[in-house]
Amino acid sequence: MVAPLRPGHDGLVGTAVRRAGGLLVGREREIAVLTEALGGGARSCVVHGATGMGKSALLSVAASIAVRSGLRPVRGLRAVTGVDSHTVLVVDDVERLGPEESERLARFRGAVLLAGDCDPDVLGVVDAVRVPLRPVGAEAVAEMVRRRFDEDVPPEVTALCLEYSGGAPGVLSDVLDLVGDLASLPAALPGLRLPRLLRAVRRGWEVLDADAVAVARALAVLGSASLDVLGEVAGLDSFRALAAFERLVDARLAVDEPMRVRSPALRHAIRHEMAPQSRESLHRAAAEVLHRRCDPSAAVAEHVVACAEPVGAQWVAPVLHGAAQVHRAAGRAELAARCLRAALREPATAEIAAQVATGMADLHLRCGIPPRAGELARQRSAAGEWFAAVVLDWQCDEDLQGYAEAPVVPDDPERVLRDLPENGPRVVPLALAGLGLLQRGAERVVLDLAPRLRDRLDGAERDWLTALEMWAHRAGGDHAAVVRLMGDLASASPSRGCVALGAAAFVASCVDTGRPGDAREALVRLGYTGALPPAWACALLLRQRARMHLALGAPRAALADADRAGAADLAEEAKAALGRQRRPVRGIAWDKLTPHESRIVSLVLEGETNRAIAARFGVTQRAVELHLTRVYRKVGISRRVQLSAVFGVA
Repeated sequence: MVAPLRPGHDGLVGTAVRRAGGLLVGREREIAVLTEALGGGARSCVVHGATGMGKSALLSVAASIAVRSGLRPVRGLRAVTGVDSHTVLVVDDVERLGPEESERLARFRGAVLLAGDCDPDVLGVVDAVRVPLRPVGAEAVAEMVRRRFDEDVPPEVTALCLEYSGGAPGVLSDVLDLVGDLASLPAALPGLRLPRLLRAVRRGWEVLDADAVAVARALAVLGSASLDVLGEVAGLDSFRALAAFERLVDARLAVDEPMRVRSPALRHAIRHEMAPQSRESLHRAAAEVLHRRCDPSAAVAEHVVACAEPVGAQWVAPVLHGAAQVHRAAGRAELAARCLRAALREPATAEIAAQVATGMADLHLRCGIPPRAGELARQRSAAGEWFAAVVLDWQCDEDLQGYAEAPVVPDDPERVLRDLPENGPRVVPLALAGLGLLQRGAERVVLDLAPRLRDRLDGAERDWLTALEMWAHRAGGDHAAVVRLMGDLASASPSRGCVALGAAAFVASCVDTGRPGDAREALVRLGYTGALPPAWACALLLRQRARMHLALGAPRAALADADRAGAADLAEEAKAALGRQRRPVRGIAWDKLTPHESRIVSLVLEGETNRAIAARFGVTQRAVELHLTRVYRKVGISRRVQLSAVFGVA
């Protein structure tokens, strides 16, 4: 006789949860119900719930509980012999059984353990214990994420995961399998493709009618909608749309109040299941319906920007511009840029085109949104002086090389700085006037005006002022101030002229104070180690980089930079250094290297990049990196900049 197990038996429940992993976090009550049902003998149980709720995991635990209770679980609808009071038939995904399998299940006279996304009443199992699996709460979600990444989970991340998964542990487990770390989780969610949900969606389409599929796809595009909007987008009248929606609710794919897909994860799965052309067609229909209903511009724009091709209607560009203003005011610069970029493709009046181009330029200058080559022609004709400011600020971007011009400093740069306008693009007069003051040796004027100007400036304007201040402090020998200000530019894009100008000041100050190694580390972090575009700010940086190479004892690299910068004096100095160059003293560290590794290290010390070394030897860049990694291990270092300390300079 099987000894009955107490409900909520801690040891059994805990063991079952541990064996099933994170999928059963928060399912202690359901496991206790199964423990009680199976503890006193064989009794039928039905575990039911939506996709991803952990039915299969709980069914496996139920089978384990049955074994520990002295029962004999038999999996599958194969022929069962010797059925007695201790035999339990275990069947998963009962909703997918064919007619023949369903008939065999109905003929089975013993106890069964069933799991599926179905209504238990249709199974015809007499006197079965029903175990419904409902969504788990925030506490269980946080525990699942914490177990996966072994770190505390912020409440906002917990809330985001709970909303996205709809409280389905299986869905959340799939998400965590695809995400590398906790920090990247929020950004990764919208683009995830979850195979479990995609399979569930495709199985759903097999049993649903065409109207229900059309409504589900329209809901996936809309997010949530009223019945009349849903019907219009799906191409159905209200009665057919409502009936189809109710069938989706019965299939656990949708919920009411408001009408929407059950969870964002399921919504994304339905969107991924659609062909791109079908998805774009629904987005166009949604945009037109919402615009006709005078819905907010941001709601309409959401569907327009999802279209790969222009909508081609005159009303689109003004709506997108209005949505961009809403996003910009709310601090959502990336969304504003998406709207304006979509607006640049649409037909528009000259007035709207100018507003769109100006708004895009404002995002380039104040929010650091990089320009794109295909948009520049439209912006150039419509944005005027705003476009000139973008070209100056992003002069190191390869897409803008055909637009950049040599700087022309004003005759009275101090007056220009003092009389900067309150509005409009101020980057050009600020940068050129500051450059003029530095060329005249009036660094003190820059430092005197900077505090008053800084309160009036933002975005690119403030970054240019920072770069000008760095040059002024370098002239005064204040290296600490230069280092501090470099930190303000460290996170900005290296494609911007102000960053190149500031980096040049930093390198110059480091060389002046005998810290060329610090300069090299900074250039590596910023990405200024290879070839630089032919922009005037980059020319200044090349000159200072040549000085750095000379200070590091790499005259060949210094000569290359000096030639590109047109710095004849530095080129002559580099040639003289090459003439004096001797073979490096081979110490103990050199003896540890193979001849090929020695050649690679010599070239690195001369300032050659991995790409250049790979081209010289006719190998891949990866091969050079592997050689250097072996060198680091042999001599006990971990970074490229430490090579000169171990091997000396070239």
